[in-house]
Amino acid sequence: MKEKNSLILSELRYSFPQRTLWENLSLNAESGNFIALRGHSGSGKTTLLQCLGSLEKPSSGIIDFNGINPSTLKGKAKRNYLRNTVSLAFQNSGLVGSWSVRKNIELAGYEVKQDQTRAETAFNYFDLDYSFLDKPVYQLSGGEQQRVSLIRLALRNTPLILLDEPTAALDDGNAQRVINFVQNHCDKGGIAVIATHDARLLGYAHDSIDLG
Repeated sequence: MKEKNSLILSELRYSFPQRTLWENLSLNAESGNFIALRGHSGSGKTTLLQCLGSLEKPSSGIIDFNGINPSTLKGKAKRNYLRNTVSLAFQNSGLVGSWSVRKNIELAGYEVKQDQTRAETAFNYFDLDYSFLDKPVYQLSGGEQQRVSLIRLALRNTPLILLDEPTAALDDGNAQRVINFVQNHCDKGGIAVIATHDARLLGYAHDSIDLG
Protein backbone atom coordinates (compact mmCIF):
# COMPACT_ATOMS: atom_id res chain seq x y z
CA MET A 1 0.00 0.00 0.00
CA LYS A 2 1.24 3.46 -0.86
CA GLU A 3 2.10 5.96 1.85
CA LYS A 4 -0.29 8.88 2.23
CA ASN A 5 1.51 12.21 2.35
CA SER A 6 0.65 15.81 1.65
CA LEU A 7 2.64 19.01 1.24
CA ILE A 8 0.88 22.36 1.42
CA LEU A 9 2.52 25.74 0.85
CA SER A 10 0.35 28.76 1.60
CA GLU A 11 1.33 32.32 0.66
CA LEU A 12 5.02 31.78 1.39
CA ARG A 13 7.34 34.78 1.32
CA TYR A 14 11.05 35.13 1.96
CA SER A 15 12.68 38.54 2.11
CA PHE A 16 15.73 40.45 3.28
CA PRO A 17 15.65 44.12 4.34
CA GLN A 18 16.53 45.21 0.80
CA ARG A 19 15.14 42.35 -1.29
CA THR A 20 12.34 39.82 -1.63
CA LEU A 21 13.47 36.45 -2.98
CA TRP A 22 9.96 35.09 -3.52
CA GLU A 23 6.40 35.70 -2.37
CA ASN A 24 2.85 34.42 -2.81
CA LEU A 25 4.04 30.83 -3.21
CA SER A 26 1.21 28.33 -2.81
CA LEU A 27 1.05 24.64 -3.63
CA ASN A 28 -0.94 21.54 -2.74
CA ALA A 29 0.92 18.30 -3.46
CA GLU A 30 -0.25 14.79 -2.64
CA SER A 31 1.42 11.40 -2.38
CA GLY A 32 3.41 10.53 -5.47
CA ASN A 33 4.10 14.09 -6.62
CA PHE A 34 7.44 15.30 -7.96
CA ILE A 35 7.62 19.10 -7.85
CA ALA A 36 10.30 20.86 -9.85
CA LEU A 37 11.72 24.20 -8.66
CA ARG A 38 12.78 26.39 -11.56
CA GLY A 39 14.48 29.76 -11.66
CA HIS A 40 17.71 31.57 -12.43
CA SER A 41 20.72 31.49 -10.13
CA GLY A 42 19.98 33.57 -7.04
CA SER A 43 16.20 33.23 -7.32
CA GLY A 44 15.98 31.36 -4.02
CA LYS A 45 15.56 27.72 -5.01
CA THR A 46 18.00 26.47 -2.39
CA THR A 47 16.46 28.77 0.22
CA LEU A 48 13.04 27.28 -0.43
CA LEU A 49 14.45 23.77 -0.06
CA GLN A 50 16.04 24.83 3.22
CA CYS A 51 12.70 26.16 4.44
CA LEU A 52 11.02 22.85 3.59
CA GLY A 53 13.81 21.09 5.45
CA SER A 54 13.47 23.28 8.58
CA LEU A 55 16.94 24.78 8.08
CA GLU A 56 15.50 28.23 7.28
CA LYS A 57 12.25 30.02 8.10
CA PRO A 58 10.10 31.85 5.56
CA SER A 59 9.34 35.48 6.36
CA SER A 60 5.61 34.71 6.25
CA GLY A 61 3.19 32.04 5.13
CA ILE A 62 2.73 28.41 6.11
CA ILE A 63 4.44 25.13 5.23
CA ASP A 64 2.51 21.99 6.15
CA PHE A 65 3.86 18.49 5.59
CA ASN A 66 1.56 15.85 7.02
CA GLY A 67 0.31 18.33 9.60
CA ILE A 68 3.80 19.50 10.59
CA ASN A 69 5.03 23.05 10.01
CA PRO A 70 8.84 22.73 9.91
CA SER A 71 9.22 26.48 10.49
CA THR A 72 7.92 26.13 14.04
CA LEU A 73 9.99 23.12 15.11
CA LYS A 74 12.59 23.32 17.85
CA GLY A 75 14.73 20.93 19.85
CA LYS A 76 13.72 17.28 19.80
CA ALA A 77 10.79 17.87 17.43
CA LYS A 78 13.12 19.44 14.86
CA ARG A 79 15.67 16.63 15.23
CA ASN A 80 12.93 14.05 14.72
CA TYR A 81 11.70 15.84 11.60
CA LEU A 82 15.21 15.91 10.16
CA ARG A 83 15.82 12.28 11.08
CA ASN A 84 12.50 10.65 10.17
CA THR A 85 10.55 12.87 7.78
CA VAL A 86 12.83 14.76 5.41
CA SER A 87 16.10 14.09 3.58
CA LEU A 88 18.15 16.72 1.77
CA ALA A 89 20.83 16.41 -0.90
CA PHE A 90 22.34 19.76 -1.81
CA GLN A 91 24.36 20.69 -4.87
CA ASN A 92 27.64 20.85 -2.94
CA SER A 93 26.83 17.33 -1.65
CA GLY A 94 26.71 18.49 1.99
CA LEU A 95 29.50 16.08 2.93
CA VAL A 96 32.38 16.62 5.34
CA GLY A 97 35.49 16.27 3.18
CA SER A 98 37.84 15.00 5.89
CA TRP A 99 35.40 12.28 7.01
CA SER A 100 34.97 8.86 5.45
CA VAL A 101 32.01 8.09 3.24
CA ARG A 102 30.76 5.76 5.99
CA LYS A 103 30.85 8.50 8.65
CA ASN A 104 29.05 10.94 6.34
CA ILE A 105 26.31 8.39 5.71
CA GLU A 106 25.96 7.47 9.38
CA LEU A 107 25.83 11.14 10.41
CA ALA A 108 22.32 11.20 8.93
CA GLY A 109 21.15 8.42 11.25
CA TYR A 110 21.67 5.28 9.16
CA GLU A 111 23.99 2.60 10.61
CA VAL A 112 25.65 0.72 7.73
CA LYS A 113 26.52 -2.29 9.91
CA GLN A 114 22.84 -2.83 10.73
CA ASP A 115 21.98 -3.67 7.12
CA GLN A 116 25.08 -4.04 4.99
CA THR A 117 23.16 -5.75 2.17
CA ARG A 118 20.88 -2.75 1.77
CA ALA A 119 23.87 -0.41 1.79
CA GLU A 120 25.64 -2.46 -0.87
CA THR A 121 22.48 -2.39 -3.00
CA ALA A 122 22.36 1.41 -2.78
CA PHE A 123 26.02 1.72 -3.76
CA ASN A 124 25.49 -0.60 -6.71
CA TYR A 125 22.37 1.27 -7.79
CA PHE A 126 24.22 4.59 -7.96
CA ASP A 127 27.22 2.91 -9.62
CA LEU A 128 29.69 3.55 -6.81
CA ASP A 129 32.14 0.90 -5.61
CA TYR A 130 31.30 -0.29 -2.11
CA SER A 131 35.01 -0.15 -1.25
CA PHE A 132 34.62 3.66 -1.25
CA LEU A 133 32.80 3.32 2.07
CA ASP A 134 35.97 3.91 4.10
CA LYS A 135 37.58 6.45 1.78
CA PRO A 136 37.78 10.08 2.88
CA VAL A 137 35.36 12.17 0.87
CA TYR A 138 38.06 14.57 -0.36
CA GLN A 139 39.51 11.72 -2.46
CA LEU A 140 36.29 11.43 -4.46
CA SER A 141 35.41 13.38 -7.59
CA GLY A 142 32.54 15.88 -7.59
CA GLY A 143 30.24 13.41 -9.31
CA GLU A 144 31.17 10.64 -6.86
CA GLN A 145 30.47 12.94 -3.92
CA GLN A 146 27.10 13.80 -5.38
CA ARG A 147 26.30 10.10 -5.66
CA VAL A 148 27.30 9.57 -2.02
CA SER A 149 24.80 12.23 -0.99
CA LEU A 150 22.13 10.43 -3.03
CA ILE A 151 23.06 7.08 -1.46
CA ARG A 152 22.71 8.64 1.98
CA LEU A 153 19.30 10.01 1.02
CA ALA A 154 18.17 6.67 -0.41
CA LEU A 155 19.20 4.73 2.70
CA ARG A 156 17.28 7.07 4.99
CA ASN A 157 14.04 6.46 3.05
CA THR A 158 12.03 9.44 4.36
CA PRO A 159 8.64 10.41 2.87
CA LEU A 160 9.83 13.88 1.78
CA ILE A 161 13.03 14.22 -0.25
CA LEU A 162 14.59 17.54 -1.26
CA LEU A 163 17.27 17.67 -3.94
CA ASP A 164 19.27 20.62 -5.23
CA GLU A 165 20.48 20.13 -8.82
CA PRO A 166 21.06 16.40 -8.23
CA THR A 167 22.09 15.66 -11.83
CA ALA A 168 24.34 18.69 -12.36
CA ALA A 169 27.60 16.73 -12.18
CA LEU A 170 26.29 13.45 -13.58
CA ASP A 171 26.48 11.84 -17.01
CA ASP A 172 23.39 10.52 -18.76
CA GLY A 173 23.61 7.07 -17.20
CA ASN A 174 23.84 8.32 -13.64
CA ALA A 175 21.24 11.03 -14.30
CA GLN A 176 18.83 8.29 -15.37
CA ARG A 177 19.52 6.47 -12.10
CA VAL A 178 18.46 9.62 -10.24
CA ILE A 179 15.30 9.88 -12.35
CA ASN A 180 14.45 6.23 -11.68
CA PHE A 181 15.10 6.68 -7.96
CA VAL A 182 12.81 9.72 -7.79
CA GLN A 183 10.09 7.92 -9.74
CA ASN A 184 10.32 4.91 -7.43
CA HIS A 185 10.12 7.15 -4.37
CA CYS A 186 7.00 8.81 -5.74
CA ASP A 187 5.46 5.50 -6.85
CA LYS A 188 5.60 4.39 -3.19
CA GLY A 189 3.71 7.53 -2.15
CA GLY A 190 6.58 9.82 -1.26
CA ILE A 191 6.91 13.44 -2.33
CA ALA A 192 9.98 14.90 -4.04
CA VAL A 193 10.88 18.57 -4.43
CA ILE A 194 13.81 19.12 -6.77
CA ALA A 195 15.57 22.31 -7.85
CA THR A 196 16.80 21.73 -11.38
CA HIS A 197 17.48 23.22 -14.78
CA ASP A 198 18.01 19.78 -16.28
CA ALA A 199 15.60 18.90 -19.08
CA ARG A 200 16.34 15.22 -18.34
CA LEU A 201 14.51 15.68 -15.01
CA LEU A 202 11.96 18.36 -15.83
CA GLY A 203 10.04 16.12 -18.20
CA TYR A 204 9.08 13.85 -15.30
CA ALA A 205 7.74 16.56 -12.94
CA HIS A 206 4.06 16.50 -11.98
CA ASP A 207 4.09 20.17 -11.01
CA SER A 208 6.52 23.05 -10.90
CA ILE A 209 7.22 26.27 -9.03
CA ASP A 210 8.86 28.98 -11.11
CA LEU A 211 10.85 31.40 -8.97
CA GLY A 212 11.78 33.60 -11.92
